[in-house]
Amino acid sequence: MKKIAPIGRMSTAGKRFKSAKPNELSASDKNSIRNNINILTKQQLAFRLGKPLEIIEKFIKKEKLASILDIQLSKEQPQPVAVEPIKELPIIVDVPVKSDVTVSDTEAKERKKSAIAAKKVDFILKHYKQHTALEMAKMLNTSITSVRYHLKCLNIKSVKPTLPTPSHLLERQKFIEENHEKYTVNEFAEKLNCSGDVIRIAFHRLKIKPLRKPLSQAIPQEVIEFLKANYRTMTAREMSNVLGNLSWTQIKYLCEKHGFLKTPEETEAIRNRWNRSKFTDSEEKYILKNHGKISFLEIAQNLKRTRSSVVKFTTRKGLKITKEQHNALNKKNFEKGRITMKARLEAKDKSSLNEN
Repeated sequence: MKKIAPIGRMSTAGKRFKSAKPNELSASDKNSIRNNINILTKQQLAFRLGKPLEIIEKFIKKEKLASILDIQLSKEQPQPVAVEPIKELPIIVDVPVKSDVTVSDTEAKERKKSAIAAKKVDFILKHYKQHTALEMAKMLNTSITSVRYHLKCLNIKSVKPTLPTPSHLLERQKFIEENHEKYTVNEFAEKLNCSGDVIRIAFHRLKIKPLRKPLSQAIPQEVIEFLKANYRTMTAREMSNVLGNLSWTQIKYLCEKHGFLKTPEETEAIRNRWNRSKFTDSEEKYILKNHGKISFLEIAQNLKRTRSSVVKFTTRKGLKITKEQHNALNKKNFEKGRITMKARLEAKDKSSLNEN
């Protein structure tokens, strides 16, 4: 029975000859030499097969092949023919000689170009501080690239083009110049209906220092009263989130300025509120009382903590569950799971009856 090649592998059933190297003859090359040896010469065979002549001659010698062409050439021996010596004649080459007129024209063109370039350079050196590159190009009636090339060679920079400022920006600058001693940056932003950064940039361009009021004057009394009422129980970030218009650093500065300072106990209470890893005395008593009686998960749910925090506390205190307590907890958990599973099955049965 014939074997079938598996899928994914190349079948070798139809492969007969090995692939020949560049300086080797394949089977088809050898057959073509045998068939055409009486028709073509060795050089023609080598050209046709694309192989070196030495390999063709070696194969013919090895196979002991004789060509009819070689026999005919050997019979017809060429007779010597008298050849007259060729007289050497002087070779005359006509080389076009440049006339004096053409040489003078090229020199004149080069001199003209150098004179124009010198005039451009002189003009650029005189006017590069007053005019832009585009304006100088229009004055010289040349391209802007040539002007920029000369500026780069001279290592100088021309005046930058100034764009015309819009009318609303001019009005804004005029208003800021007239009233910069009356209003602050935030007040300017409210009046001109823009952001504070835009006003600061305008002050920077005009080289004017903005008016700065002290923080105690800028903040209303209501904010101070809010800080006084809540600094003991809230952090600076919480108070800034409630107020909205002040950062937590400003609130911290105001609290220090007005003497709203927390005691160590108050700061510890706020930290405990944020850092829930520390248990209170009542929570510790509850864990010690119910350790081994109920599971860690039930203790964590009753205290509104995570199970991992309760486990860490018990390991820190060195509390361990005995084998009897472990078995009792397993029985209790098994019974609880059985009851919940029974309730689920009953609810499922009721829903199926209602559907029917």
